[in-house]
Amino acid sequence: MGVSSRQRMILNILLTEEQEITIKDIADRIEVSTRTVHRELTELEPLLEQQGLQLVKRSGIGVAIEGEARQKEELRLSLYNQTTVEYAPDERKLLILCQLLEATEPVKLVSLAFDLKVTTATISYDLDEMVDWLRRYELTLLRKRGYGVELCGSESAKRKAMSELITEHLDEFELLGILKENIHGKSTRHINTVSERLLGLIEKEKLIMIENSLRTLEEELPYPLADSSFIGLVIHLALAIERIEKGEQITFDEEHLKELELTPEFRIAETIIQRLRSIFQMDIPDSEIGYITMHLRGAKLRSSYDDWFEFKNLELVTKVNRMIRYCEEQLDFSFQADPNLVQGLLTHIEPALFRIQKNMKIRNPLLTEIKARYSDLFQVLKQAVAEVFDELTVPEEEIGYLVMHIGASLERMGQFNQKFRALVVCSSGIGSSKILASRIEKELPYIGLAKNISLFDINKIPETEYDLIISTVPLSLQRDDYVLVTPLLTKEDVHNINVFLKGIRKGPLQPDASNVLNTEEVLSDLRGWQAYIGHTLSIIENFRFDTVLNQNMHIEEVLETICRKLEQLQVIRDKEEIIEKLLERQSLGGLGIPNMRLALFHAKAEAVLRPAVRLYHLDNPLLIKGMDKKYLDVDRILLLLAPARISKEGLEVLSEVSSLLIEDELAPILESGNQQRIIAFFTTHLYKYVLAKIKKER
Repeated sequence: MGVSSRQRMILNILLTEEQEITIKDIADRIEVSTRTVHRELTELEPLLEQQGLQLVKRSGIGVAIEGEARQKEELRLSLYNQTTVEYAPDERKLLILCQLLEATEPVKLVSLAFDLKVTTATISYDLDEMVDWLRRYELTLLRKRGYGVELCGSESAKRKAMSELITEHLDEFELLGILKENIHGKSTRHINTVSERLLGLIEKEKLIMIENSLRTLEEELPYPLADSSFIGLVIHLALAIERIEKGEQITFDEEHLKELELTPEFRIAETIIQRLRSIFQMDIPDSEIGYITMHLRGAKLRSSYDDWFEFKNLELVTKVNRMIRYCEEQLDFSFQADPNLVQGLLTHIEPALFRIQKNMKIRNPLLTEIKARYSDLFQVLKQAVAEVFDELTVPEEEIGYLVMHIGASLERMGQFNQKFRALVVCSSGIGSSKILASRIEKELPYIGLAKNISLFDINKIPETEYDLIISTVPLSLQRDDYVLVTPLLTKEDVHNINVFLKGIRKGPLQPDASNVLNTEEVLSDLRGWQAYIGHTLSIIENFRFDTVLNQNMHIEEVLETICRKLEQLQVIRDKEEIIEKLLERQSLGGLGIPNMRLALFHAKAEAVLRPAVRLYHLDNPLLIKGMDKKYLDVDRILLLLAPARISKEGLEVLSEVSSLLIEDELAPILESGNQQRIIAFFTTHLYKYVLAKIKKER
């Protein structure tokens, strides 16, 4: 029986009274107008008739429910069964927040108290407890006697609070289940009343339509989204559309929107909005493009050196290296043998900084377990972050993910011969899949990881490419077809995987001790080493120095002079394209390296014929914006150029060259102007880099 809380209150009064009661008495008791009571009674009449009861109205006397005692008792029990759930204080506050966020008019305390089976004093106390939480989202409570309680704030603030409630208090497995099962009508999962109420903030039909729309666009993104990030975007859009339908306005800071227009994510966000406008046949304001862009930028997972060469922020690289060195000192451990650690941390930190600066929240469902299992490492990272990113307040959820990257590196130190191929499904995406993969490699050396994949991509991988699936989330597969584990891989998880492997193994379940190596794997390794060595040799042998006489020149004219000569040397074929790329990169952020009198200009383009590293001395310093946003005098330019189709190994080596610019020992070497010392510096560091790569690949 579906009735509102106000209607239940009215029915409860009528069933409790032994004689007629006036409309005014009812209105006074539930704190609404007599007109509202009349309207509610009109809606209740058909329902009472279905129960074999009748609503009798006697002018000047009042109203009453007439019928057999048995039928009245059935109605009373039906109402009781709808409201007998007892909630813990936190659950009760969640339900109150849900109702206030959805309401378009003030809500009476007596109505909330009736729904939750507590006193109005308890509701009032709960509201007091919510004030600090609401303040985080720039929301306030308006409370007046006889008026009720109303949530005040902008629509974007209310949507942000709704989204936070859902992602913070609904288990990620439930959210994944909603997208994989519930919204498609296939769920057999039980969801508790509080979860249902949270999910009630969004129409499931909207989730279906938005999910399908985003799935078709996901491949256009220049990087993958973790399942949790994808879900967050779906929820955000569903809430936005529902509130637009209610006539509520969405606004976005115009200056910030112009900044976002320069990003690749903005174009994807525009496409998303155009598609949703068509699907829902509604006018979605351009302001929403800004919010979607922020979601995409806050969720991005850069996974290739191609991206880093295009957008690398050396100030950030400097800070990441400082953070690693701090950890090395505290742990008395060197991470030099793990060249992937820097990239892994950069992959997480770039979007993390964006989230922190824009006050965007991230949920880390593993935080409690991380702090328990890696308590010492967590404290080290917390101190490192406080020292390196002293201008920011970094939440523990973000620190937890950094711990997972460092922890994964610590776990990676042992390499084993591998026998079984595994797919690893990990919904959190950021870091958790890496630490799980590392723990599998350490605890189960006879397992090789074929691929870390998203929950949604399982059906795209041919069965011939893996031997087993290891997942941190329940899958829509037969329970015997995969192994369900926790992201930190407990002893019980290891046992369960071993039991599973016993069913598919052909020989003894032991690491392969044979000295016979797989020919294809050996050839692949050798080609990789050859590529690293070849690119390193090419860069060192073709490292060039030059001087630019740049009196009265702007940076555009300096780049014109440099690129004209490179075109003559057949390093590039279209100087205009390269100049445009270099200036475009400069517009995205400062290129001057603080305390170095050096600027790094770099580009990857079709017009580059071969990789090039050039160091130019300017006879007249130029004032250039630095990576710390401050302007500095620059009298040297390091130019890195890469062809559009350069190999992964080539990009990695070029990227390593740029990261060497932050080394403390380089500044005095550059100041000396001694070309032999400069070449020796880069040669030594690149030699160590290649040795570390070969050692790791082995």
